[in-house]
Amino acid sequence: MYRFNLKTIVPLIVAVTVHAPFLFADEPVGGTEIPEIVITADPLGEVEAHLVQPVQVLTKEELKTRSIRNIGETVADELGVTSSDFGTGAGRPIIRGLGGSRVSILENGISTMDVASISADHAVPAEPVFARQVEIFRGPATLLYGSGASGGVVNIVNDRILEYVPESLEGDLLVEYETVSDGMTGAGSVNIGTGNFAFHIDGMLRDTDDYDIPGFAESEPDEHDDGDDSGQGVFENSSIETENVAGGLSWIGDRGFVGFAVSRLDMNYGVPGHHHEEEHGEEEHGEEGEEEDHHEEAEEGGARIDMEQTRYDFKAALNEPFAGLRQIKTRLAYNDYEHVELEPSGEVGTAFDNEEVEGRIEFIHDPIGSWDGAFGIQYRDKDFAAVGEESFVAPSELESIGVFVLEKSDFGPWHVDLGARYEHQDTSTASGAEAKHDLFSVSGGVSWDYAQDYQLGLAVTHAQRAPAIEELYSNGHHLATTTFEIGNPNLEKEKSINIDIYLRKTAGKFTFTTNFFYNRINDFIFLQEQDLNADGFADRVEEDFDGDPANILPSDEDEEPLLVFQAQDDADFMGFEMEGIARVLDDDRGALDVRLWADYVEGKRSNDIHLPRITPWRFGAGLNYSRGSWYAFLNYIRVNKQDDTAPLETETGGYDTLNIYAGYTFKLGESDMTLFVSGDNLLDEEIRRHTSFVKEQAPLPGRSGIFGIRVSL
Repeated sequence: MYRFNLKTIVPLIVAVTVHAPFLFADEPVGGTEIPEIVITADPLGEVEAHLVQPVQVLTKEELKTRSIRNIGETVADELGVTSSDFGTGAGRPIIRGLGGSRVSILENGISTMDVASISADHAVPAEPVFARQVEIFRGPATLLYGSGASGGVVNIVNDRILEYVPESLEGDLLVEYETVSDGMTGAGSVNIGTGNFAFHIDGMLRDTDDYDIPGFAESEPDEHDDGDDSGQGVFENSSIETENVAGGLSWIGDRGFVGFAVSRLDMNYGVPGHHHEEEHGEEEHGEEGEEEDHHEEAEEGGARIDMEQTRYDFKAALNEPFAGLRQIKTRLAYNDYEHVELEPSGEVGTAFDNEEVEGRIEFIHDPIGSWDGAFGIQYRDKDFAAVGEESFVAPSELESIGVFVLEKSDFGPWHVDLGARYEHQDTSTASGAEAKHDLFSVSGGVSWDYAQDYQLGLAVTHAQRAPAIEELYSNGHHLATTTFEIGNPNLEKEKSINIDIYLRKTAGKFTFTTNFFYNRINDFIFLQEQDLNADGFADRVEEDFDGDPANILPSDEDEEPLLVFQAQDDADFMGFEMEGIARVLDDDRGALDVRLWADYVEGKRSNDIHLPRITPWRFGAGLNYSRGSWYAFLNYIRVNKQDDTAPLETETGGYDTLNIYAGYTFKLGESDMTLFVSGDNLLDEEIRRHTSFVKEQAPLPGRSGIFGIRVSL
């Protein structure tokens, strides 16, 4: 495995910084300007190139070539980002080694208000197929959207509440077929306007079968299969059915707008690794063969999750409300979410319910001297319950209120950002357990335009995160991770210091970004294995473990749940992200860009023990070509072996991926029609992400072809 010495990387960055304007000087002819992209999650509506913080935006055109299986897959190949990967039904972004509740998933600046952070097998109820752009915030840029987002923020921006009146009918239609799962996806959206009113409607249907895999589902298939090819070639119980529909209405005036939207999502998908075997060990079945038949029948089909979400969104803005204020913006959402985990028999095993309200109001003030800024309030109320034999988190309530401020100024070639946030969070359970946390976070950043189109920047953040509900109140068998988790209502808040140093070139025929980051988290919360019986082995317990050390199972019962407690220790995360894009062809033969990139993250506890599920270092190369109505790209990624593992964690082998995309656009009346084809995992590699809880049982899909039609009005 390749090793990196950070002591050599820092001088390299400094050397490149000093010499970059000379090494990468652009010729006066043939240079290309990068279009400005407005960051919607920034209250001041900054463009991407003017932000001190490390932010990346996937535009609508870029999203057309990304996976739409889930939001984790959509962003999984971006700098510093991968996916938790629990089959194709559930995938949640992991940023710089941090995931779960430390990464917030937003829809138009408001939480998706689901239970995805509680368990990796829970899907995020937001479809990237409708996104106008996806914004990825890493490091200190997360401050405005909650103290809990210490890892990062992914904001999915769609047009369900329009802020303008369309002059004519606008719309998009997508139909695509994927060979690896015999899957069909159809989606469409329409915007229309009349007078001061704007209307939006969208809908999506997805239906896939179990997806193909290049080998066995199990990384080490049982030898006693005697030639049975069960689990080979097809990953059983991985099919997905999704229905999503939404409608929005806006009124737009001279001084602002007000809008409302309603969306409904229904999703049913298979859960890898969930067997939900019927308890039959103590039952009398007569003959041995009869017992084996019962065991096979219990496992047949696998468990599934049936999810429903109804969401109501409100959004408004008022320009120049009174002296001193440029604009007031507000967003409010109410969510009614539930999902049930179905046994293979179709019976409900566990039911999850989450009712949540979240809102924020932002005040953008007029310039004070050279300073532009905004301040605001954010409120969140969450009522969570899980009922059933596999519920491992007590019914809980969470309420938080936060205030924040952001100020920005320019001093010649210097740009300065300052921000602060205070938040108070209360959590409680029906049994009377309660935890209160006061959280204070501050950030500061400065960038220096030391040459035309070149920026050198530094951002520092001190942030505090309150423990999540599952960290405080879990107590039971967590089937998705094969653990018996016990929470701790006395956990302290996490306190982190994050340092980001970057160098970037933002325009010309060659652009690049280099980020170096260090994140020190004191009182980092993690799951720690136990040895209550002092036999020198990590404890295994029954699914109904009562807490008595006398009931710890023998160490050879390695198929039973691992006993883990929520614990705290200091942790360090460090790494880098590098990307360079060169325009090597730009004439009548077309335009050709070459992209090279790499990222690396290391996560350790204070005693130099590696943290689990840290993605190995990766690098890749891509070609993007366009000529007239044609567009094509080729993307290669190498993910290396991960052998820097946590205790009891298995290593993961490296793999290579090769993806292609080609599309042709032509006029169909007043519409643009695009015919496209893409190929994923063309090398048909057995891909097991180290970040996945089920990497030993659930590889990613094998070689796949995607064929589709897209129409834009």
